[in-house]
Amino acid sequence: MAPSNVPPKVDESASLNRRGDERIPMIGPCLYQLARFPDNETVDFSGGYALSLNTSRGGILLLMAQTPEKRQVFELHVPSPTKGESTVKLVEACWTRELLFGAADKVYLVGLRSLFEPPASIS
Repeated sequence: MAPSNVPPKVDESASLNRRGDERIPMIGPCLYQLARFPDNETVDFSGGYALSLNTSRGGILLLMAQTPEKRQVFELHVPSPTKGESTVKLVEACWTRELLFGAADKVYLVGLRSLFEPPASIS
């Protein structure tokens, strides 16, 4: 396996503003489904599992096998650390970075912003 191509460094001042919230490591599988609209009559669904890497108050960092479009909104099922079930979140893709492994294998780092999370059920 060849080492990945690391993306060039970004302007640190821009990163400080974007990453103001504390990041909490949260490594685990997340289920997602993307919808694409290739024309006015067709909807293509694709999905699978992504790996969450960390979370903050307003977002999540994922490692995915496919890349969503910038500003694409989709549903993400995140395992709850305290319960045995998953939490459903509506998220928006803010940025992606392609990582290469060897000649043909690609994965993507995807920064997501949480748009909506249903309130916890009252027991």
